[in-house]
Amino acid sequence: MKKRNITFTTILLVLGCFALGSAPSASATPTPAPVTITATFDFAGFPNVAGTFTTSGALTISGPATMHVDLNYNGTRAHCVVTLIAPLGNIIIDQECQFATRPPSGRWEIVSGTGAYANLNGNGSLTMPPPLVEAMTGFIYQ
Repeated sequence: MKKRNITFTTILLVLGCFALGSAPSASATPTPAPVTITATFDFAGFPNVAGTFTTSGALTISGPATMHVDLNYNGTRAHCVVTLIAPLGNIIIDQECQFATRPPSGRWEIVSGTGAYANLNGNGSLTMPPPLVEAMTGFIYQ
């Protein structure tokens, strides 16, 4: 009699696990919203440069910006870390750029933020048209 109760209980537990595993997920896919980020820098302090930025689309902010540039050994590629300093927090962007194209181009991605931008996600493409402009277009995921 006891063996039967243990087997019946085991079957109920296993069935319960399958039922829980088949429940629909409550997480939603973020909606992409277009954004443009334009930054202008003074390269006099290279590799740590300062400038300003403006955004349009999903973000509408402006303010000072900084960028640290790491060139590869022959100057054809760079990894840059851009910090947008906004009134409600900072946005940190990683850029991967190549200088073999005219104008130079690459990719950007928001890697962190503070304040109102602590959970901000986004990415896209960039070009660097003269004079000393970073033109980033892409999406913010909300």
